[in-house]
Amino acid sequence: MRAVVRDRYGPPDVLRLATLDAPEPGPGEAVVRVEAASLNMADVDHLLGRPRLARLATGLVRPANLRVGLDVAGTVERVGADVTGLRPGGRVWADLFDSGHGSLADRVCVPASALAPLPGQVAFDDAATVPHSGSLALQGLRAAGPIKAGERVLINGAGGCVGPFAVQIAKARGAVVTAVDHGGKLDLLREVGADEVIDYTRQDVTRSDRRFDVVLDIADTRSLVALRRCLAPGGRYVLIARRIGSFAEKALLGPVVGRLTGTRMGTFAWHPNRRSDLDELAALLVSGAVRPVVDRRYSLDEAAEAFDRLATGAARGKLLITP
Repeated sequence: MRAVVRDRYGPPDVLRLATLDAPEPGPGEAVVRVEAASLNMADVDHLLGRPRLARLATGLVRPANLRVGLDVAGTVERVGADVTGLRPGGRVWADLFDSGHGSLADRVCVPASALAPLPGQVAFDDAATVPHSGSLALQGLRAAGPIKAGERVLINGAGGCVGPFAVQIAKARGAVVTAVDHGGKLDLLREVGADEVIDYTRQDVTRSDRRFDVVLDIADTRSLVALRRCLAPGGRYVLIARRIGSFAEKALLGPVVGRLTGTRMGTFAWHPNRRSDLDELAALLVSGAVRPVVDRRYSLDEAAEAFDRLATGAARGKLLITP
């Protein structure tokens, strides 16, 4: 089998396409024939070995796991002993964040419990874009409390991997959505349904007189004080954290600022690959409420190019990789 691997932490040029032995499923495992995979910023972080604290789990000097790739959609090929609920030929999808990574390959062996059934109405290419980033968007909005029809939702940093899903999920809940990113991403944000778009290089939304019921902060570039100015009385602010320091700040200081200002501010503990989230996202895909936007498609031997495009911020939608 072919798989994208790396021998050390570093930029995309550490990646190479290798020929490996075909995987054999052990007890409780399944081998999936990969139909499509996609990249997330978490894949870039995993490649670079950041944050450095994460290397306590992934390998201090060199990565313990050479495989890469989180999002996978494919077909069950073989199952090991003691596996129930899966059979060869079944359509499945998953976020492999907690299950060994390795979706950038033509086959991957994972715990069977990590795999969720994929409805036949959902194309593999669409499904592969969703599990990691879609779950982050769903859980972030859920952490803000139920989104009510007509509520004003601001999504800061909406043009990356997570933001387009957050825009569409909020719209599906009936919200009026304002999306913030740089000018090169505004057409993408209009395409996914944002009611208003703001170019942060031209307008500082925290200095305007606009107030929002919910602020979902994906960019993680502004202070609590600045973002507090965006909130209406009783408003809710939620951070999707990528930096440990920022997570600690919002988790510890956010509730204090919230109590002092009559708002709710903080972050949340993310749970990757939760079956109930994948089922909810599948329903949104089937209904058409969420429509993934694919920027470009790459083959396995072009994986380094795809990583580079994502890491430099050039992507306008998800980057798909197919065997």
